[in-house]
Parts: sequence; C-alpha cells; structure tokens
Amino acid sequence: MTKKCPECKTKMFAGKTSIHFQRNNFYADVENVEAFICPNCGTRSIPGNVAKEVSKTVENLFNTTTKKPVFSGLCFHKVLT
Repeated sequence: MTKKCPECKTKMFAGKTSIHFQRNNFYADVENVEAFICPNCGTRSIPGNVAKEVSKTVENLFNTTTKKPVFSGLCFHKVLT
C-alpha cells in the first residue's frame, strides 16, 4: 500500500516510529509502532487499526495509575527478532 503525505504530498514509506503520551504526571513511550513516514517532511501516519490498539493499551496503562504508585517508572520491551 502506498500513501501520500498529507502535509507535502510526497510518497510515504512503511516504517517504524515511537509515540509519546503524557497525562498529568505520567508519560508512556511506545516504540516500534508501524507507521507511514514521509522522507521529505518527517510526518508520521499510523494506520487506524494500529492507532486503536496502541491507544487502548496506553489508556489501560494510564488507568492503572489512579492510585499513588509505589514506583516512579516502568519500562516494558519486547525483543524483536
């Protein structure tokens, strides 16, 4: 599938990106997210199904922070092979 950049109309390529989320005093970084990336201006476009899954996962993570946490950070990584 090909896609044109909504900003500059350059042909985008399939790649991976990171997304940063922040809510109140908490943040989450999601890495290796499938995306279309513009080589000209750097715009990133995340397919709808991927965006929904990432959003749902991060929302669940933020919802677990309603109580005062006993730690200051959490990193969760899957090794890509």
